[in-house]
Amino acid sequence: MIGPRPAHLAFALDSDVLNDWRNEKLSTVQAINDYIDKVKAPPALTSMTVFEMLFGFENSAVLLGGMTDRTKADKQDAQSLTRNCRILPFNEEAAGIAAYVYARFSPKQKKDLFRDLLIAATALAHDHGVITRNRRDFELIAQHIPQERTALRLEIWP
Repeated sequence: MIGPRPAHLAFALDSDVLNDWRNEKLSTVQAINDYIDKVKAPPALTSMTVFEMLFGFENSAVLLGGMTDRTKADKQDAQSLTRNCRILPFNEEAAGIAAYVYARFSPKQKKDLFRDLLIAATALAHDHGVITRNRRDFELIAQHIPQERTALRLEIWP
């Protein structure tokens, strides 16, 4: 499902939208504020989204030979921003959804879509949609969701 979000539906942020929020992209900050006004809670994050965020900081530290003061400050700011978000764990139900979809991917899709698949499966297992800028990959994942599951709800932000 793509389109306007009913006020009662909960969504989780994809990593691209989380990064826009962290970097204070004006349109994303406004959209998140609108979301909070409607839902009365910040959007959720999947454990994979948190991993991707933290990995970015740790990877920078490795590449630079250590955690710079700037990277430390950015990491602390990011963790402060996400502290009030509900973190959706990758659980047995998410694992089952991910395994079902992953088995139906081509070898290239298995390589390219693995992380996004874990985000989508986690959101779906917790009855959340996904807010992303990455329409193509998440629509491809949505095509393979088991029929007995609710459709993956997507909201595409610019």
